Amino acid sequence: MKKINFWMASAAAMVLAAMAGCGGGGDGGDTHLPPTLSATLPTTATAGVPVTISGITTTNTTALTVDWGDGTQDAPAAVPTSLTHTYASTATCVKAGSCTIELAVLGWGPAVEKTGTVVVGPAPTLTATLPATGTAGVPYTVTGVAAANGTALSVDWGDGVKETPATSSTSLTHTYATSGSYAIDMVLTGNNGSSAEQKGGVTIVDPAVLALSATLPTSGVTGTAVTITGITATNGTVLAVDWGDLTTDIADVNSTSLTHTYAATGSYTIGMTLTGPAGSKPVVKSGSITIDTPELFINRYISGSGNNKALEIYNPTGHAVNLSSYVVELWSNGRGPAYTTPVATGATPTAALHLSGTLAPGATQLIVNYQAALTGLTSVAGSISGRNDNPTLTFDVTAFNGDDVVLLLKSATADTGVAPRACARDTSGVTSCTVIDSFGVLGKRPTTGASWGGTATPAIRHTLHRKAGIGKGSVPTATAADPWWDPTGEYDVLDSDNLTGLGSR
Repeated sequence: MKKINFWMASAAAMVLAAMAGCGGGGDGGDTHLPPTLSATLPTTATAGVPVTISGITTTNTTALTVDWGDGTQDAPAAVPTSLTHTYASTATCVKAGSCTIELAVLGWGPAVEKTGTVVVGPAPTLTATLPATGTAGVPYTVTGVAAANGTALSVDWGDGVKETPATSSTSLTHTYATSGSYAIDMVLTGNNGSSAEQKGGVTIVDPAVLALSATLPTSGVTGTAVTITGITATNGTVLAVDWGDLTTDIADVNSTSLTHTYAATGSYTIGMTLTGPAGSKPVVKSGSITIDTPELFINRYISGSGNNKALEIYNPTGHAVNLSSYVVELWSNGRGPAYTTPVATGATPTAALHLSGTLAPGATQLIVNYQAALTGLTSVAGSISGRNDNPTLTFDVTAFNGDDVVLLLKSATADTGVAPRACARDTSGVTSCTVIDSFGVLGKRPTTGASWGGTATPAIRHTLHRKAGIGKGSVPTATAADPWWDPTGEYDVLDSDNLTGLGSR
């Protein structure tokens, strides 16, 4: 059923009725002219946008009606010069693609009509997903763009940049140079002045600032793990470590330490790279490490109560070691060659102990003070007395109390047990042996009341255990500006008489 806007329905009915009653018994003297109609009908329209019948002129007219073809009819009270109508996208004729307009005027005789077809297109639609946040310098992407029934698409990014992408675009990308809040306005233009709009706001933040700190190892030996310690990674998402030997690890960014074992000697460059979210700048930390062949070293320095003192020597190599090429020396109170000069004339160690036998790979050799009373020391199978090789003397290489120097030396030839003994010193105090490990700095002595490591006296009445990752001894040096050596850089400090783990690395 048609919907009629008929403001003069009753009046028009009276007119039509009067007209129908005329002509039967008249005298034939009256002249009745038929109505005329002229108008321009629209041929195209867009749903939701008003269209107009323009240029309406009529004569001899008593009423005017229009059927818009979508179920709506108008009968204005007076004949207008134009009529306007808006087609809804839900109208049946709109869905079919066209509507038939019927414009009619009434007067004497038959009604006069003007008809036409108007092609009605659907209204433009525009949808898109606009993320609420983005990062400066990183492409910001609008996704899910769906532009239908439009002829042109424009985008105002809110930072002074405007673009006209294709209406077929499914995503749009823009890079904001600086942080801030921006209003995005997308407009799809259609026919007959129609349009659809999509708006949104975005907050652009500055990229994350990454920070990376760590302590890289500078030396090590083959077969023993080295460790990167003190790792702190801020705002990163991926932490990669290139160990320099064609091995790369991807680590958890929350790692505080990382270990690696080198298979071959040489110098390597360790490179750590922390990367983060898009837009952030990677942070790189690098350092050099020298990997040597493993060698015997002092594993424990035990300075317990009374004479409960001992040294533990460890074999980190993968083979048995002939101990007859090794000598332990004690230099009481650090006497000996000063740090500024070669060996002082006539300088000799307080005690020297030549080792013997073989030490299996991964095994230890315990040297115990001959007056020790601690059962944990005296009951260790295979331990040897630390007494001086000269049987007439009672000096002991373990007779240290924190301010002495202990050396582990290696001879090019095995000791024969007869003079000249391996690593023997000449009248100038010079030996042909190589010092491969040293507890303390030869020729120096800590200040009175202190030990190596300072007034905290870590080398007095404590057990010092070589830190993990160390596979070779070291020979500390001193200068006039920095004469003291701190063992806590290489040793973990345990309580007095603490023998935890004795006999193992």
